[in-house]
Amino acid sequence: MSSRVVLVSLGGNAAQALATALARLDLSVSVASDLRAAMAELEDAQLIVVEGADTPSLALACRRINDEAGSSHPPILAVVSGHDVETRVKVLEAGADDVLTQPIDERELSAMVDALLLRSTAAVRAQSPVATTPRPQASAGRVIVFAAAKGGTGTTTLAVNTALVLAEMAPGNVALVDLDMNRGQVSTHLDIYGRGSTATLALEDLRSLPAEVIAESGRLHPSGLMVYGGPYRPDEAQHVTADRLVMLLTRLRAMYATVVVDAGTTLDGRAMAVVNSADRLALVITPDIPALRLLHAALEVLSEMGSTADRTAFIVNDIYPKSSISADQIEEHLTIKVGMTVPYDGENFLRGINEGQPIVSLARRSAAAVALRRLAEMLADTGVQDGQAKPHKRGRLGGFLGR
Repeated sequence: MSSRVVLVSLGGNAAQALATALARLDLSVSVASDLRAAMAELEDAQLIVVEGADTPSLALACRRINDEAGSSHPPILAVVSGHDVETRVKVLEAGADDVLTQPIDERELSAMVDALLLRSTAAVRAQSPVATTPRPQASAGRVIVFAAAKGGTGTTTLAVNTALVLAEMAPGNVALVDLDMNRGQVSTHLDIYGRGSTATLALEDLRSLPAEVIAESGRLHPSGLMVYGGPYRPDEAQHVTADRLVMLLTRLRAMYATVVVDAGTTLDGRAMAVVNSADRLALVITPDIPALRLLHAALEVLSEMGSTADRTAFIVNDIYPKSSISADQIEEHLTIKVGMTVPYDGENFLRGINEGQPIVSLARRSAAAVALRRLAEMLADTGVQDGQAKPHKRGRLGGFLGR
C-alpha cells in the first residue's frame, strides 16, 4: 500500500510539478488549496508537503500545523523558492522537518521523502501502546540526576526534555522521576498526572511492593516515557526521608534501563542523597552571580562528599537574552569545565511549559532543541568525556561570591 501525502498549496507555483513528482515515487497524493482543508486529512497521512508564494505564509502554515496537531502530525517538508539560507532557517524554526528549494530536483525530493517517511514510521511505532508493566532488567539501570543550587535555573525543563529524547530511542525503558520534594513540576511540564506521587510511593514498603504496583503510581506519556510526578501538596513529603528516596531509586533502576531524576534546586539532605545515587549528575547553572555563589557553596559540599566529581557534568542554561557572564568565565573562576551550554529560547521554552509540550517536540529544529538532544546523548554515554569537576579551589570570582 502506497504512503499517503498531503500537498498543501498556498499560492505558489510548484504544486503541479510536486504532485507529478510525488506520484512518480508511487505515493498517493492529496492536494489541498488551504490549510483548513489539509488539517482534515492529516489523520491518515504519512507526510505533509507545503509550498507557498512567500516565506511568511510557509512559516505560518508550519506553525499552525504544530499548534493545532501538536506532536502527532506527520513530518513536514517545506518547498521554498531560491536558496537563501535565512529563508530555510525561518521555515525550519517554524516547525518544518526539512526544506526543499526550487527548482525541484526529483532525486533530492526522493531522498528527502524517503527519510521523512522513515521518520514517520518510527514515530507511529513509538506512539503505539507500550506495556505499562516494566520488563525486568538484566542488570541495574542507569540513573541520571539533574540538580541545581538555585531555583529558576530550568532544571526541570532540562530533565524533562532529556528524558523525552532518551524515550524516543527506547520507548518503555525510560522513566522520569520527580524527586523534588519541595516544588516538583515535572507533571506540569508534560501535562500528565499519575495516580500517586513519588512522595506517597516512597512511604510504601518498597521492598515488598511488586513492580506492577509501583508502575501504577506513574503515568505513561505518548512518547513511551514513564512519568512519576512529585508531590502536589507541600505536606505530602514531610515524612519522606533520604533513605526512602534512595530505596525508591533502587527499585526504579531495577525496573527501567534509564531513570532520569529531577532532584530539584534545594540541596538539602534528601537531595544530596539522591545526587550521591547518580551514575551521571547534571548540575545546571544559570549565568548570574546569585546562581554562581550558591553553586560555589554546593561544590564545597560535593567536594567533601568526594564521590561525584568523576560523574558530574556542568550544564549552562542560558536563560537570559543577553548574558554578561560567559561559559568561559564560569569555567575560569569556579575551576570547573562546562560540558554544554543550552542557548536562550525564552519564547519556545515558556510556550512549551504552558502547553505541556517540551521544546524537543514543540520546536524540534530550534537551536535549543538541538542542544538538548546533544545533552541527552552526552549524558547517556557511559564514558565521562564532558564537563567534569576539577579539584575545587577558590577562583577569581571570590570577590563577587563573598568568599
